[in-house]
Amino acid sequence: MPLRNTIFIVDERPLSRHAVWRRLAGPGRSFRLFGDARSALGALETERPALVVADLELPDMDGVALLAEVRRRRPETSTVLLAGTETPAGARTALRDRVIDALVGRPVEMLGGVVRELLHEPWGDGLPLAG
Repeated sequence: MPLRNTIFIVDERPLSRHAVWRRLAGPGRSFRLFGDARSALGALETERPALVVADLELPDMDGVALLAEVRRRRPETSTVLLAGTETPAGARTALRDRVIDALVGRPVEMLGGVVRELLHEPWGDGLPLAG
């Protein structure tokens, strides 16, 4: 069973990793940040993250291939692919074929809400629901 609060962030650019971490940081969540797919896959041998967020372009493997491998090894782990403003057809196909759970374009304003949904966390915004 995955640890509900552990999130892997995989992006070769330190500033991007930090920006994603800052957007997702919150109570009850822990993070592991990786600069390449190989390191993240190595950690997957002993850890069971609830979520893996990966950039499309990584130095040693593209993000779709990484998240497909995460899905193969840890099918219970949710996956989010981060892509630029121009999303390649392969990323859209991966979403359609359920290789990934979500595709978020940059800038990543929507990422927090997508992650909250994938982790089944309450919104906690205090607003009443229409009904």
